[in-house]
Amino acid sequence: MFALLTRLSVALVLVSAVASAVSAQGIEYAPGTTKFHVSSAMTGSQTTPAGTANFEVGLDERLTLKLMKHAKDTVMATMTLDTISIKSGGPTPDISKLMGAKFVSLVSPTGKFYSVKAPEGIDPQLASITEGLGKFLPAIRGKLTKGQTWIDTVSAKVNQMGMEVDRTTISNFTVEGDTIVNGEKAIKIARSASAKGVGAGNMQGTPVTMEMTGVGTGAFYITPKGAYLGGLSKDDVQIKLTVLVQNMEITIKQNGTTKIEAIK
Repeated sequence: MFALLTRLSVALVLVSAVASAVSAQGIEYAPGTTKFHVSSAMTGSQTTPAGTANFEVGLDERLTLKLMKHAKDTVMATMTLDTISIKSGGPTPDISKLMGAKFVSLVSPTGKFYSVKAPEGIDPQLASITEGLGKFLPAIRGKLTKGQTWIDTVSAKVNQMGMEVDRTTISNFTVEGDTIVNGEKAIKIARSASAKGVGAGNMQGTPVTMEMTGVGTGAFYITPKGAYLGGLSKDDVQIKLTVLVQNMEITIKQNGTTKIEAIK
């Protein structure tokens, strides 16, 4: 019934499922334009009463991010999706309308997420892409001195697979110190996170409830002048879908790696 479309939707959620969101004073994101390459590789399994099927999904994006000061406490981030490709062993959602699409988000000067506006006509199954692009910039804290740590908890309603989900993410951050990325001096910030969520809605016209848990690790890099240089994250997510009419459970286990690189 839900087959690969369900699996793919879950895979796309991974890009933002345990995303960081913290705020404070210190280094601020600088105005300018940067291009990024984002690549994600996901493997997993989907178990139904009929048995278990394994799957692999790949997501590759080229993005252009333009930052400009919108107000004293607000930065406007315009993200243009230059190219996007999805690799899978079955049918995929229509992504043609995403080519060249612009997503406009408002964040604080330190990256705290306020809102995002997506182009009209985006497939609801791809709503997680909108969320991921809206929260593309990691939020930062303080002067980012080596050894500094902090914990952040974020609770919000998000759209996953066409369902409204109440999700809570707890993130732990550690400033590991200075490093060099593509010839530029940068600060490395490590993170670990856990997420839980519950929701309900309709998937392909069928009432469904969902429970999800996830854990993630990774790191991201920012220059002392406020330029984001990308990062790497690894996330494990487990989801239980219950098809109410049939009282049928679908269990999905997903392991994903996402790499973000600033490119010239």
